[in-house]
Amino acid sequence: MTWESIEAIAAVIAAVVAVFAIWLQNKSFKANLAADLIMKLDDRFTSSEYKEIRSKAARSLQLHIDEKEAEDVFDFFETVGLFTRRKALDAEIVHSFFFHWINVYWNAGRDYILRRQKESKLSWKDFCYLYQKVLEVEKKKDSSSQDISLSAERLKGSLNDEIEISDSNDSLPPDAKPLISQNTEDQKQP
Repeated sequence: MTWESIEAIAAVIAAVVAVFAIWLQNKSFKANLAADLIMKLDDRFTSSEYKEIRSKAARSLQLHIDEKEAEDVFDFFETVGLFTRRKALDAEIVHSFFFHWINVYWNAGRDYILRRQKESKLSWKDFCYLYQKVLEVEKKKDSSSQDISLSAERLKGSLNDEIEISDSNDSLPPDAKPLISQNTEDQKQP
């Protein structure tokens, strides 16, 4: 083996190592980006403003009155579905954060969504895709889950929870302290 062939082999090994390092860095970057994205989506979904939107959506779906009120929530999950379909978000992570609500809003709004899809096939197409993906994850994780075939009673209870969510904890005065910190303060006093 000549010195030139050793240099050539070393150059190839260095190139392979460099490509592998770039691949790892890219994978890490994508994971960090996905984590940041899912946290921002969660912050938006659980914000006081969005809880009010969710409450109105749940009420309209439960009563089948002005179901258009639910479109903002459907649009939210349409966006999450797009990110999932385009692989910016992993279905298992989305399942972990949002399965309950995706399941509730899909089952409660399915008839409305299907009516709208007759007018425009693309209406909430990625929400439909998302529902199928997270349902697959649910079936894989717990094949006997009651959420796979959500009963009318459980759906109604979940919608009631959503209706009430805008009133819970948001009505506390800003200076109200959590019960845990009050107990801690009480324990410190003689």
